Amino acid sequence: MPLIALAAVGSGALHALAGPDHLLSLAPLSVGRRRGAWRVGLLWGFGHGLGTLIAAGVLLVLLSAVHLESVDRWAERLAGLALLGMGVWGLRRKLGSGDEALASRGVLAVGLVHGLTGASALVLLLPIAVSGTAPEQALYLGGFSIGSTLAMSALTASIAAFSRIKQFSSKLATHVPRVASTVSILVGSAWMLGSF
Repeated sequence: MPLIALAAVGSGALHALAGPDHLLSLAPLSVGRRRGAWRVGLLWGFGHGLGTLIAAGVLLVLLSAVHLESVDRWAERLAGLALLGMGVWGLRRKLGSGDEALASRGVLAVGLVHGLTGASALVLLLPIAVSGTAPEQALYLGGFSIGSTLAMSALTASIAAFSRIKQFSSKLATHVPRVASTVSILVGSAWMLGSF
């Protein structure tokens, strides 16, 4: 059982850090932050983990009855919409028109959408979903969610810390949020149109 937990946490962390859409979503909200950047990743990761748990639960119930390719296509489009929204939000925040009170709920919601629609996360969950016992499945799903949440929190804290280094801070604070938000909008739009 400890090996399952370790594999789950590692898979969750790998999934969170390997997704370019995750980085594109969170970089504009992390660059230049003096405090609380880790909370951005924590909220996003919590939403992502919760979404992954819900999607995995549905997958376990409907595994034999659903044509996964068509579900994947629509899930990617929904993830594209979330990515597009994060890009617009990042650009608005850069222009000073973002509402920080909505930020926490928005980051949590976008993480939830990514977790619900992330086919790659479900692929990482399939081996335990189809072969493990109920306690092993619960342990793996929980560990996966914890690993992805902690990795995203560490990533956003690292982005914020790196962006405050004097040699990089002015260039990063100016260009990275704008570039990441624009790429996020482009990739999100392409996903919505089904180009990827």
